Amino acid sequence: MNRKGVTLQVQERGLIIAIDGPAGAGKSTVAKIIAKRLGYRYINTGDLYRYITYWALQRRMNVKNCEEMDILSGEIAKKLKEMSQKENSIEKYFSLDSDISDKIHSPNVDKNVSFVAQHQNVRKNLVSIQRFLAKNGSTVIEGRDIGSVILPDADLKFFLTADEYTRILRRYEELKERNYTVSFQEVEKEMMKRDQIDSKREIAPLIKPVDAILIDTSNKNIHEVTEIVLKKIQTHLKRKIHGNHKS
Repeated sequence: MNRKGVTLQVQERGLIIAIDGPAGAGKSTVAKIIAKRLGYRYINTGDLYRYITYWALQRRMNVKNCEEMDILSGEIAKKLKEMSQKENSIEKYFSLDSDISDKIHSPNVDKNVSFVAQHQNVRKNLVSIQRFLAKNGSTVIEGRDIGSVILPDADLKFFLTADEYTRILRRYEELKERNYTVSFQEVEKEMMKRDQIDSKREIAPLIKPVDAILIDTSNKNIHEVTEIVLKKIQTHLKRKIHGNHKS
């Protein structure tokens, strides 16, 4: 492995790598780095739900209303699928507003996104676009139900976690960097509430897939976690290539 940039020779169809975990575990940062190092497409499914939540709030819609969220998510899923014909990164799908990334990660969206994600029809509308985006492989896709629901046959699954204090602190510092005025206690309250909703919801709850590789990031920096993931990917590819040669 080249530590400055991994070059892995594989079949034309690259791997589908699923990275799940709760908020603050580091999955978004790690997934972006892994995708860049491998030259893969990066998909953040959480941003899809945040995007819907943001527009629901902008339009003063009721995020707890199933019918309203079904209609809105259906419209957005259709638009994103059309845009996906031209772009390769999920971040580029939100190009209608250059500041959208900051807006969809605001405290107000944080407070409401789990309510939107609970709706069965919202998840149904987004499942198709998520699978569509990953169908050609060479994809790193992260979220809360990728390995368990969206892509149960993903080539490799990782589940990143961390202790509560570490996750809250990371989210708090992230919001401060984005210039949001919020207290540690407020972040703690919202994150614990979101964890409860995400893990207890009837539709696609946050769980660790039985075949996912568990990584506790509590006492590890991003570089350490990234290297662990890359080594697991390299090992998987060596076994895959060796198996292909044998056959």
